[in-house]
Amino acid sequence: MPTQVLEHPKTEVPLPRRGGPNQVLSESGKPLLVIVEGTDVGAMVDAGLQAIGGLRRIMGASHSVLLKPNTNQRDPFPSTTDPATIRAVARHCRAAGAAEIIVHEDHKAELDLYYRPEELPGLDIQLSHSPTSGDFVLVEHEGWQGDKDVPASAASAGGMMAGLRDYIPERGPRLRVARQIQEASVVINLPVLKRHFAGQITSALKNHFGSVYGPQRWLAHSTLQTNRDYYDRKLVEFASAVRPELTITDARSIQGVFGPFVTEQTRIIPGVNTLIITGDMVAADAVALDLMKRHDATFTPENERIVRRQFQLAEELALGSSDLSRFEIVNLKV
Repeated sequence: MPTQVLEHPKTEVPLPRRGGPNQVLSESGKPLLVIVEGTDVGAMVDAGLQAIGGLRRIMGASHSVLLKPNTNQRDPFPSTTDPATIRAVARHCRAAGAAEIIVHEDHKAELDLYYRPEELPGLDIQLSHSPTSGDFVLVEHEGWQGDKDVPASAASAGGMMAGLRDYIPERGPRLRVARQIQEASVVINLPVLKRHFAGQITSALKNHFGSVYGPQRWLAHSTLQTNRDYYDRKLVEFASAVRPELTITDARSIQGVFGPFVTEQTRIIPGVNTLIITGDMVAADAVALDLMKRHDATFTPENERIVRRQFQLAEELALGSSDLSRFEIVNLKV
């Protein structure tokens, strides 16, 4: 049965996007990029967060933190963020004074948790039961483009495209963002690194596809064969709507060849043994791109060209920089 899509109120006043400029800086004022090599994720998180000066500098006076893992299928790490990584980061959140730690999973029409509560003790696991636009907050930013028209093929389509049949596109530079994310004082982005049939890779930027209203995601997917630029722009806009305070990419193993879900084509590549910690999603993905190129022989120059186009769009929206010479890079082994 198609997802019910309700018309949003015409009088709704859009909010500005959440987040702000990267505050994870060195003493010299340069943005910090910490790359930790190891196999014990708890020790890697400990070393990496110590290198940026701890989470107190990220949290400030806030006592609530939202953790955004990658969850869009049932396959274990590296297809989905490892519960051990979430627990390690949550431990630091508590030590920095967090009284509330929310684990916010991707939006679906039905309530369906990817993590069992016993895997993440003391954390508030939330998956929004969000079939309508009312579960999202209207956000506006002048750098965004409005929705494209709903394709005529949606009238007879199945799957996710069926949810576009009654969708009324946003004509201004607006997105509908998950209410919990928009209202969060601190967001820590916890992506994995894997291949993606549409985005080429899933990592820091692509991890926010699940942060916005379903029809806006489905519209982006509907353009892949006819308007690649629209899809890539929306991928970056969705990340721009969230602007997490910190990104911690777990690339101890990566999912190669095909993703985001696991098929017979997929190859899990162990031994990458890397954790990337930074306040800059674009820089995090620049490191992730290099890892994918080195460890997945099927990743082509055309795949790379598409990802670098996404970086360019992200830089235009002031999300960060893929030029790693601008960063103070700290390399650690644990």
